[in-house]
Amino acid sequence: MQEKNVNQEQIWHGKILEQGLDQLGQAIIIVSCRAEVLFTSISAETLLENHNGLNIINNSLVADLIPDNQRLQKAIQNAINGNHTQENSVSLYIHRNQQDKPYYLSISQLPKQTDERRDGHHALILIKDLEINYERWADRLKSGFNLSPREIECVILLTERRSVQEVGEVMEISTETVRQYLKSIFKKMDVRKLHELVSLALEYRRNR
Repeated sequence: MQEKNVNQEQIWHGKILEQGLDQLGQAIIIVSCRAEVLFTSISAETLLENHNGLNIINNSLVADLIPDNQRLQKAIQNAINGNHTQENSVSLYIHRNQQDKPYYLSISQLPKQTDERRDGHHALILIKDLEINYERWADRLKSGFNLSPREIECVILLTERRSVQEVGEVMEISTETVRQYLKSIFKKMDVRKLHELVSLALEYRRNR
């Protein structure tokens, strides 16, 4: 009887957590130590039904874009294997074809009991839709530096800690074209180094 009450209490706590995260615009997915999806919150189910950026294929969570999916699978495996070093979690962005702004994923280890750890840990994935305020940020970059829409897209991808090659893959352009965009962006934003560009772009998102 006591065990049944404990399980009911855990279920109740889980529902409260799910509702709270849903109100904050976050969805929940839990994957097993074999990287199989065990649980999806109602918000996550709605998100996945859109088939836009993220999908479940063969019971595994996958991203549509190859570079995004590579980063996603690596992050999930690191969580399962307990390899995360910074606060036991890692964050990444998943892009969508139908929206300008990506999903923001926070992936962390969901530890098991000591006697269950030999097969690896579960992973907890929180997904936040970053559609809010994206247009405002793009408008600030346009008005502040007279950047073109493609230059703005390039800048925002760089703020996500992507390499020049990854930016090219997401934008479906060559690496050389990305470098040409960067030359123009450096001049317009009056910066000389990539980290200066990223810092200035993030400042326009936060403070203006």
